[in-house]
Parts: sequence; structure tokens; C-alpha cells
Amino acid sequence: MKNNPASSPSAAPAPTKAYRNIVLGTLFIIYTFNFVDRLIFSILQEPIRHELGLSDLQMGVLSGLAFAVFYTAVGLPIAWAADRFNRVSIISVSLAIWSGFTAVSGFATNFWHLFIARLGVGFGEAGCTPPAHSLLSDYYSAGERSRAIAVYSLGIPFGSLLGLIAGGWVVEHLGWRQAFFIIGLPGVAVAVLAKMIIKEPERGVFEAKKIAPVSAGAVFKTLLGKRTFWVFSFAGALTSLGGYAVQAWMVPHFIRSFDMSYAEVGFKFGMVGILPMAVGTYLGGWLVDKLGQRDLKWYALVPALSSVLMAPLFFVALQMQNPWILMAIWVIPSLCSGVWFAPVFGSMQNLVPPNMRAFTSSVNLFIINIIGLGIGPTLTGGLSTFLTLPDGSNEAQALQLALSIIVWVYVFAAVFFYLASRNIKKDWYGDGHGA
Repeated sequence: MKNNPASSPSAAPAPTKAYRNIVLGTLFIIYTFNFVDRLIFSILQEPIRHELGLSDLQMGVLSGLAFAVFYTAVGLPIAWAADRFNRVSIISVSLAIWSGFTAVSGFATNFWHLFIARLGVGFGEAGCTPPAHSLLSDYYSAGERSRAIAVYSLGIPFGSLLGLIAGGWVVEHLGWRQAFFIIGLPGVAVAVLAKMIIKEPERGVFEAKKIAPVSAGAVFKTLLGKRTFWVFSFAGALTSLGGYAVQAWMVPHFIRSFDMSYAEVGFKFGMVGILPMAVGTYLGGWLVDKLGQRDLKWYALVPALSSVLMAPLFFVALQMQNPWILMAIWVIPSLCSGVWFAPVFGSMQNLVPPNMRAFTSSVNLFIINIIGLGIGPTLTGGLSTFLTLPDGSNEAQALQLALSIIVWVYVFAAVFFYLASRNIKKDWYGDGHGA
């Protein structure tokens, strides 16, 4: 390990403000590609479903479970490596892998071809966020991390927006297969550029003492004593379940219920469903870093309040028969849907010492994604299939009802966020690593 750049002070770049912004901007671009490649599938669902003759349940599996299987399974070992080895290399290789599998999806001719390609996308994307969060924690101090992670997390709404708008235009003019090719291949070039731009920093540079890597068992032992970690993770999982269900199925809902073209629904849903989320994502990070200076409970109470608003507003919007009224209502819960990212992911980095951050982030993402991403789109598709009549005459109404049921999961998420507020001070400062 003597030559390991991840732990060598000589490998650390000068942490100037300009360079930190370059690093943050590069990671934001990578995370944008992450969600372009992940969410492009939602705008392509209907043409894929019709051409390959698939059910809503099968599409739900491809949107959620197929991706989540490898994403969660390999996330922990990749994070273990990220706490020991070069995080920039891990992110770059992962980006090349998931971009390649996105492009390969364009060759699929049946369900199993797409299933394997989605497994590959999930495998690659597992190597993005845990090492990225760990990197940002070595470029930004504890009081700046939530805002930095909020900027990084903007890749979620911007990637989703780009996937919807670009995917909608491409599928309408060139076809769904070409959409996968056009979206997937540029990521390989970005992977090479990222490796050239980002320098591996010294670990724990903002902490009082440097700590050697520890075993996965030691991390789990630490986390078992952090009740806030587990409650936050399950709160994020439930919020994510509703979010991934909505992102995966609202485009098909618009197309079936309002007879919109792919390009039209990609643009309109992007404007009301994704742009407000971007505002909420940054707002969440800004709010908790401000309010958290007075009381750490706000790291949990801010997402709790936003979750309380989401369930009834999403439900009411889904009952609207006029698309313009639906979209007008949709803006508010969409803004709220981005608020939880920075408080949850930022807190994860402050609950543990620097040699546990990537692995802790991965355990957090494992819980969030196996429940949220694995179950959300799949359960919604299953409910829609169950509610659809044999002749398919009510498929629009069945999907609307399935979504109307799923969005009430946000109420349970709010309860978990509130519970997290009760122990966050003790867990944040309890071992001396949170300050």
C-alpha cells in the first residue's frame, strides 16, 4: 500500500477554490450522464413496449429491478475499494462501462436482451456516487459538504431533463434504438476526460487526524451504533420508491391519457417534473446548511416537511383530466421531491470518519436503491398490469390508479425523516467525527 495514491499526501492537488469548482463541475457532469443513461428508458418505454410486445410488469422490471440488482449487489465491494484505492479511476472506469451498456441496449430484440443490458448499466453506475461523495468530502469541509453534494446531486434533475427532452426528440425522429446509441457513446469520452482532470486528494484532509483504512466489519459495527443512519436510509428509500415510480411511469401516463407525442411529453414533463426538482435539490442543501448551524435536527425536518406535501399534491394532480391543470399542480411536489438529496447524502458523510465514507455511502445507497429503484417502478408496473383488463381497453386508467396508490408512500417517508431528527445530534457528534 506504500504507493497507493489514495493515501499519499504527495498526490493531493492544491485545494484552491477554482480547482475545487472544476472538480465539482466535472463530477456534476458525470452524474448528469448517470441519470441520462438511467432515465432515458422512461421516454423510450412506450415504443419499446409496442415493438417488443411487453407488459407493464415487464417494463417495470426493466425500469427498476433489472437495473437495481447489479447496482446494489456490486455497490458495496466497489465502495470498499473506493475507501482504499484511487477513487477517480473507479469513477472513470464505471462511467465507461455504463455508457457502453446503454449503447448496447439499442441492439436488443427481446426482453432478456434488454434485461442483460440494464444489468450492465446498473453494474457500471454502482461505481459513481459512493466514491464521488467521498471525493467531495476531501475537497469540502463539514460545513460546506451538503451544498457541494447538492450541486453534485443536480445531476439527477439535469440528467433526467436531458434524457427526457433529447430522448423524446430522437425517438420521434430516429427511433428508440438510435436514442440508446446517441446517449450512451459520449460517456466513454467523458470518462477519459474525467481521469485527466480530477486529481485524487488526500483522505481526511479536514479531519484532525488521519486514519488508516478499516474493514467492512468495522464500518458495520460503527453504523450499528448510528440509529440516524438507518432511519435516514429507510426514509430515503421510501422517498426514492415514490420518486422512481413517478419518473419511470409519468411519461407513459402522459402519452396514454393525453395523446401527446414523445417529444412533446419529454419537453412538458421535463419542465414541470424535472426543473422544479433541480431547484428543490439546491434549495435543500442550502437550507440545511443554514438551518443546521442552529440545530442539526433541520437536516431531517426539512425533508420531512417536503415529504408531507408531496403525497396529497401528487395524488390530486394525478386525478386531473386536463393536462395543463395537472402540470400546474405538479410543479410544487416536484420541487419538494429534490429537497431530501443533500440532507441525507450530506449527513452520511458527517456521521462517520473519512476512512468509512465511501462504504457508508454505498450501504446507504444499497438500502435506498434496492427498495426505491428495485421496487418502485416494478410495483407500479405490476399494479398497472393487474388492474388492466384482458383486452387492454383501460390501460390508461389502470396506470393512473397504480400511480395514485404509490404516491402515498411519501407519508411514511415523512414519519421516518421525523424519527431521524430525534437522534441526529447524538450520532453526528457522538464519536467526535461530526464536527
